[in-house]
Amino acid sequence: MENTIEATWKEGFLNEKAAVVPKINDLYNQRSKLLIDRMKKMFRINLLGIIAMALVIPFMFYFIDALWQGLATAILLLALAWYSKRTVTGVKTINQGANSYEFLTSYRQWLEDVLQKSEKIMRFFYPINVLIAISMIFSAYSSQPELQEKLINRFPDLTYIDGIPLMAIIILGLLLLLSILFSRKIYRWDVGLVYGRVFTKLDETIAEMEKLRSE
Repeated sequence: MENTIEATWKEGFLNEKAAVVPKINDLYNQRSKLLIDRMKKMFRINLLGIIAMALVIPFMFYFIDALWQGLATAILLLALAWYSKRTVTGVKTINQGANSYEFLTSYRQWLEDVLQKSEKIMRFFYPINVLIAISMIFSAYSSQPELQEKLINRFPDLTYIDGIPLMAIIILGLLLLLSILFSRKIYRWDVGLVYGRVFTKLDETIAEMEKLRSE
């Protein structure tokens, strides 16, 4: 079946007057439509997931006495959802092109532009979330003087700042620094985890079209 389809595509690309050209266009259009529809569905699911997290997190944080941190996280997530929604809406501006190949290449370029712009946002998003997490840890630790006393008695040789081990401050500081330095890689990994397979399918489809067009 695959060989038959490839042969049909190749014949149509090499000879525009071939009788199979309408069939080729239909095959490409159907394949492209299914791929793009799948990506749009994944975008919508991801967007709804972000909004759901933004609504649930404040309640979760409330029960661990971290309401303000929960509200801050929710605001960040809602801002991310707004930005994502606005970005996805921009797909309407993509050049439809004369055929599915031109549309897919335009769509792929649009995706890359979106990723590059989003990387700039994530340079702040990830570190701020790490700061919120650090704030929660310090807040929870500071509210338990008995725990501080036990820790000091257990490890008297450690250096403490306001009851907090200096080593813990250094480790959390390094974690924050890493989130800043590797925000781009973290974001790309995050995107790949969610959309990796469909992005790969898109690239494979475009590469296949280009190969057939060049033969």
